[in-house]
Amino acid sequence: MRSKTRKKGSSIGYFSKSIFVLNTIAAVTLLLSYLAAFINPQSFWPFAFFGLAYPFLLLINIAFVVYWLFRKAKYSLLSLAVILIGWKFVTGNIGFRGSTGIQVPKSSQNFIRVLTWNAHYFKKFDSQNDKIVKDQMLDVIRNEQPDVLCIQEFYSRKKGEFNIRKSVLEILNTEHYYLENIMANDYEGIGLAIFSKYKVRNKGQIVFPNTDAGNQVIYADFKVNNKSFRIYCVHLQSIKFQPEDYDYLKEVKQANANAESSKRIGSRLKNAFLKRAEQAKILRRHALDSGLPYLIAGDFNDTPASYTVNTLSKGIKNSFREKGSGFGVTYNGDFPNFQIDYILASNDFNVKNYCIIPKKLSDHYPVRSDMELK
Repeated sequence: MRSKTRKKGSSIGYFSKSIFVLNTIAAVTLLLSYLAAFINPQSFWPFAFFGLAYPFLLLINIAFVVYWLFRKAKYSLLSLAVILIGWKFVTGNIGFRGSTGIQVPKSSQNFIRVLTWNAHYFKKFDSQNDKIVKDQMLDVIRNEQPDVLCIQEFYSRKKGEFNIRKSVLEILNTEHYYLENIMANDYEGIGLAIFSKYKVRNKGQIVFPNTDAGNQVIYADFKVNNKSFRIYCVHLQSIKFQPEDYDYLKEVKQANANAESSKRIGSRLKNAFLKRAEQAKILRRHALDSGLPYLIAGDFNDTPASYTVNTLSKGIKNSFREKGSGFGVTYNGDFPNFQIDYILASNDFNVKNYCIIPKKLSDHYPVRSDMELK
């Protein structure tokens, strides 16, 4: 009788077995998401989609851990073990420390303050030029006073209220900048920009093959305290969503979906995965060949569990992973919110702090970090 009782107590019912099957599927897919960081999408692209889904797969597995702790604790070990195997991805998305980036101004003149921002042409997403928004964005730059400012999707007119180039130079009290327009006319231009309180000693750009205008890299070299370094301002391959894609994403949030739209969005994502993989390899090689300490700052358009981010951050420092706090969300547009903006540093730098500035002005948050060049 006692033996039968033990056997009964050690088993789980049909419902719990069904839950455990779902748990196993969730654990396996989470494991697959880790492979996205190491397998080039150009070799096998499906893993990239698992990497994109990593935050959701992590939450699902955390839910299973909590569920089993209240039902039968030993079964929680499956998801718990898989989560711990991928701990580097957890810390790539979540900073388990208090905020380190509250120092305004910077706490030491020896630090190099870097701020990167996809400014979306200094206006809110999918809207017209707005003086109030533009002024609020300039106020962020004025308050942060970066030594080096990297702006993607930079916009400026040649004169007047929206001569943003002139405004930024005045705010930073500098004359040093490098602006590479992607499109321009006699009235206005858009492109990538690096503004600096240090003299620009060398500059250039990386134009990627088979890539649309706007997704490229510019770089500038500086010397501080007799030490030279390079900073790359990066805007890697965009997904190129169209208005109908954003409309569909809103429908998905309301549990309305259709196969044709899903296929179209999947195709856009796949194309972007493939191009960013190539761009990441080109940029990494360029940085290593420079022979200089370097920083890579900007909009990578990819998540911490991606091949792109893993390739560029391999062997160097990710400022969020070093000093970030809380959830590392840098995008606030209609697509599910992720961390896609980064400041990476070669090992010649110490990362002193990190801050995502919670200003919903562009569809990206500005990201700031103070660096110390050894």
